[in-house]
Amino acid sequence: MIKSILKGTAAAATLFALTVGTASAQAGGCLETQFSSKNAEFYLKAETELLQNKNSAGALAALQQLRSKPLNCYEEGAALRLGAAIKIETKDYVGAVRDLETALDKGYIPASDAKQTYYNISQIYLSTDNKSKALEYFDKWMNAGGVPSRDQKWTLAVLYQQMDRFPQSLRWAEQVFQADGPNAKREVYDKEKQ
Repeated sequence: MIKSILKGTAAAATLFALTVGTASAQAGGCLETQFSSKNAEFYLKAETELLQNKNSAGALAALQQLRSKPLNCYEEGAALRLGAAIKIETKDYVGAVRDLETALDKGYIPASDAKQTYYNISQIYLSTDNKSKALEYFDKWMNAGGVPSRDQKWTLAVLYQQMDRFPQSLRWAEQVFQADGPNAKREVYDKEKQ
């Protein structure tokens, strides 16, 4: 299960890194909307190494070259997002979260994308078994308008149960049981709790 979460998170972060648009460049007062030609070369090399060549080390080296140059706000935001994707691939989850949080804090991720970023961060923390931080970012995701699916509700129920926060766990488990309807089998819930 954790491998599928990691792969999904890596794919989402990679896709997120590639979807740096004008809206994100303009968030937080950034008026830039494109790369300078020299910096674009380094960014494209890093992106190509990661996505096409499946070479995380090469991607990181190209990204470090990019980051050593003066960057406009658009370039810095794109570099942070791509850096997070690379770090997920290299299992540097702390670094990936740091890059995503920096991008959020500097306004490089617009409000319309912040919700998904909070969810991605929660999944990174979940994959590293940092339950309290996973719940913190689940809460941020929901406060930004995220609506948990049945499976996400179950994840929340299990997380709260593992943290001995039984009233919250029960609240989410009851929602799952209700969503499963009359065909729900109690043994499934009892077995999954063990």
